[in-house]
Amino acid sequence: MPKILYLITELDIGGAEKNLFRLAVAMKSRDWDVEVAALSGRGEVARWLAGEGIPVRYADMDVKGDPAAFARLVRIIRRFRPDVLHTFLFHANVAGRLAAPFARFPVVVSSIRVAERRRPSHLRMDFLTHFLMDVEVCVSEGVRAFTHERAGIPERKLVVIPNAVEPTRPDRPRQVVRAEFGASAGDVVVLSVGRLDPQKGYAYLVEAAARLLISKPNILFVVAGEGGDRGRVEAAIASASIQGRFKLLGWRRDTADLYAAADIFVLPSLWEGMPNALLEASAAGLPVVATAVEGSREIVEDGRTGILVAPRDAEALALAIERLVADPHLRSQLAAAGQKAVLERHDVETFVRSHEMLYQRLLTKRT
Repeated sequence: MPKILYLITELDIGGAEKNLFRLAVAMKSRDWDVEVAALSGRGEVARWLAGEGIPVRYADMDVKGDPAAFARLVRIIRRFRPDVLHTFLFHANVAGRLAAPFARFPVVVSSIRVAERRRPSHLRMDFLTHFLMDVEVCVSEGVRAFTHERAGIPERKLVVIPNAVEPTRPDRPRQVVRAEFGASAGDVVVLSVGRLDPQKGYAYLVEAAARLLISKPNILFVVAGEGGDRGRVEAAIASASIQGRFKLLGWRRDTADLYAAADIFVLPSLWEGMPNALLEASAAGLPVVATAVEGSREIVEDGRTGILVAPRDAEALALAIERLVADPHLRSQLAAAGQKAVLERHDVETFVRSHEMLYQRLLTKRT
């Protein structure tokens, strides 16, 4: 029975963590011996894994460069002796690569999940340590091109496997959820889900909302997510005097309920990888507006499965939202086409099979 160890930075709920969970459960069902390790924290996904009978180990690497924690990670890998070590997120990618030579050199697969424009040091470290890994899985063609061009990783080491998505069902009635954030019967609810971080472009969504609400007071903007940029987003909302029509819900578990309660989904990111929230919204049957950045432009075919606009363009964002608000028929058309495309192209079976074939190919090369 081949062994695989998945290593991730932490196990709070997020796109990388959800996809790791899907992979771990699926590979266990395909007769792989599976364990998961995290550099720090416990998190909700750890409980999901435990519920599936998958062991989770912790290096407790709460301080960067902690030699004792690195030694614990090496011991975790040595004890399990995996044939494949698959790492997720930057810190786990680097730590796993550095630990592998001390742990009998398993096949090392890394994962790149975003076109990282904000931290050049991450790109340099990726380049400096890439000789210690066999392959890097990129979540989109945009991320693959960025990683090759900006980090200098050889093309032969880069493989594209897009994220998977599963249809979700809401737990509560649509009207109950809408009433919670004050939507009336005539309101058009525009939802976004994502971290409150400059990368996600919420400053431009606030500006677009301020433009729209002058003539379209029946639009209600709702953002689910938390992050370090919350104060700046709140200040922008207050400055535009739209507090009553632009609600920050904080971090939410019930995203399936929110998708079902909304009328339009918007993702105004400045850069991306393969945004899970956009996949989930499309799979839930929402018409989407997104910026034409990595991943998003591979999910959305402009004018057929959604609307794409340039990043950092509040006016274009406002016009796209206004177009959907004014045309329920167009919303239905885009929603149906987007849902069909996403469920066909991003199914879990293809996602899992692509990874398993990659693992088997790399193991065959080793023999």
